[in-house]
Amino acid sequence: MTNSTNQTTTTLQTEGQALTTAFNKQKTAFKKSITEGFDFRLGTLIKQIKEAEGVSTLSNKIRKKYKIDTIDRRRTSEAEWLIDNSQSVADFVKKTKFKGTNINSLQNAMRQVRQWASKTVSKETETVDAKASKVSHIGQSDTKVTNFGKFDAKKLLTANELAFEMLAQAEANAIPTKELLLALKEQIDLLSTEEVA
Repeated sequence: MTNSTNQTTTTLQTEGQALTTAFNKQKTAFKKSITEGFDFRLGTLIKQIKEAEGVSTLSNKIRKKYKIDTIDRRRTSEAEWLIDNSQSVADFVKKTKFKGTNINSLQNAMRQVRQWASKTVSKETETVDAKASKVSHIGQSDTKVTNFGKFDAKKLLTANELAFEMLAQAEANAIPTKELLLALKEQIDLLSTEEVA
């Protein structure tokens, strides 16, 4: 290798490291932003302004009055969404170890999980419904199980909540979605054959 090639490689490596450091700072800043930083403060302010003014949307006049007229409307809308959905956002970020750097990517990730869960539940419901006609319930109790395995349920979960929990746990344990679906189908098949027997 020539001297100029070595210099170019060193320069590119330095730039790569600088960008990685900047990206990591951006991720950290975003996590803080949604819990106490800029986006959280902006969303809180917007909610307070709407309450004080008795309006459901902020006009340009109101935005100027409270000195937020230069902040992009998309950004204010995202910040307000963040406050409106703060609990589900906190749960999602904690369960999935979300790695995005802006609210739009967070919204997309949450939407994808909901869509995937909805499609999965729909397909599995069709399978279970098809097998349900073969299942005998003679001698079975109507008592619902609220504490099964590792789940310490304080309340009964809905199908969507349970599906979301499964997805979050799969993501946290680095289990691919297809592998989770196959395991779930195997368990359903196993339970269905045990009930018939």
